[in-house]
Amino acid sequence: MSTVPLYASRLWPPVRPRTGDASATTLDLLHTLGLIARTDATGVHSLLPLGLRVHDRLTAIARRAFEERGALTFAPPTLQSRALWDQTGRWDVYRREGALLTVASSSGEEMCLAPTSEEIAAATVREHLRSHRDLPVRLSLSTTKFRDELSPRGGLMRGREFTMADAYTFDTGPDTMRDSVAFLNEACTAALTGMGLTGVFTAPADGGSISAGPSIEHLVLADSGQGTIVACAHCGNRGDGAVLAAQPPPPGPEPVVNIIAFTLTLPDGSTQTATVAIRSDLHVSPRKVAAATGAARVDLVDPGLLPDVLGKKAGTLTPWDAAGAADVLPLYDLSAADLEIFAISDGDTGLRTGVRWSGTRGLRALHPSGVDLHHATEHSGCGACRRGRYSILRAVEVAHVFELGTQYATPMNLRYSDTDGRPTTPWMACSGIGITRCLQTAADLNRDQHGLCWASGTGPADVHLVVLRADQPAMRARAERLTRDLTARRVSVLVDDRLLPAGDKLRYARLLGLPHAVVLSPDHPDTEAEVITRSTGRTTRTDLSHITDQNPLTHT
Repeated sequence: MSTVPLYASRLWPPVRPRTGDASATTLDLLHTLGLIARTDATGVHSLLPLGLRVHDRLTAIARRAFEERGALTFAPPTLQSRALWDQTGRWDVYRREGALLTVASSSGEEMCLAPTSEEIAAATVREHLRSHRDLPVRLSLSTTKFRDELSPRGGLMRGREFTMADAYTFDTGPDTMRDSVAFLNEACTAALTGMGLTGVFTAPADGGSISAGPSIEHLVLADSGQGTIVACAHCGNRGDGAVLAAQPPPPGPEPVVNIIAFTLTLPDGSTQTATVAIRSDLHVSPRKVAAATGAARVDLVDPGLLPDVLGKKAGTLTPWDAAGAADVLPLYDLSAADLEIFAISDGDTGLRTGVRWSGTRGLRALHPSGVDLHHATEHSGCGACRRGRYSILRAVEVAHVFELGTQYATPMNLRYSDTDGRPTTPWMACSGIGITRCLQTAADLNRDQHGLCWASGTGPADVHLVVLRADQPAMRARAERLTRDLTARRVSVLVDDRLLPAGDKLRYARLLGLPHAVVLSPDHPDTEAEVITRSTGRTTRTDLSHITDQNPLTHT
């Protein structure tokens, strides 16, 4: 973090009198106060001088949290060859999902602007890993990522270009990998705490496209959140509805049971078709299907292939079709298995009502064993206490920790020699902290009716030096002396040296929200200043020698 002093009179964009409205949204404040700027590209923002200082500080906080716990920092490229992504099969997957931004060199080589770093991290370690004595490896990094979001929104919350502070670990097996997962969670917690993010909690989550294995989200509740979680008001259980245990919400008057088909990829690489009978108002959680079956990966069967796999087209399958199909594993969500009477598809003619598991005309009796396979949603019963019901809360995912296992190491032929000299695949884990997302989230969480309120060590500077009557040479000289003294002690300073009334300057100081404002006035003795603590509004008269010698400004 630079401690070169900033001067309000020289800032770009210029600081205007009466800049900003304290009641504006956080995103609007970041724009009007000159921290970020929109560009012509949707989902892409510029970090202006004040915003870049915050970004660099948060990046440094994350780096320090990982390095203090033993990780080493490296800087991989974001521009990566298709050949690398073809090794894991994710080039085609991410292109199909529309998430990959690709480019081609003048020689025709296909490359991508990587949205994540699993491949390059594994390739970097692969080049040098030889023996079990080389493990564990724990590497951290901070790079710009690119993701072709279908609906970028919320400013820095969900953009096409963003900064992530990631970490990757490589271990000898599942037990040591989980030691590294604990390390990653501890480092993420320390980093987020250092960034001034209050109220962060962890919850089990769906690994999504990064990992089919277990993962932990670090979340903070906020109305500006682009995601949602479910939470039980009775016991406090909360997290991603894709993994939280749940009882289905009460059915409507005419429940319909649908059949959803999946391809399970088992740990040995073999595949199995499975079907899930579920109420039509609910969604299947692939993560819960994986947990129930032990599958390493769960993918929807292409609807066009259903006639070949199950003999009927999409939308016409019934539980009886699934139960009678060869080489198909029929599964039943609790929402369907617990129904006494329901409706099913009746081919192309609509619905057949009055159906019972005990048997209906033309349908033999089935005896389904229900499993929790649905995505928990509002009004689902809490699976932890079984007394409360879930409600939906908005949340920001600020960090995520994944167990990767051998998901990337195996296809990338990452090997080492174990204690017996046999080639063995290391187990990986990783974490990611959204730095640009944390910037906006920290600003949103730490604000009040007067504007922003940065936590110590996170804002554009530590001290807002408000110089009254800056047109007087004596006042400018006092300000320069104090600025030199603070800078020598590595305290960063924003000097408001504009020729404006005191009220405008103090309002700007409250709006920008640096931890401390120091007011120099010709009405005070040369050796005194007013110190205003932004978080409390407390004002004290302080001897300047106390500020420079004891440096209380960064510790109160």
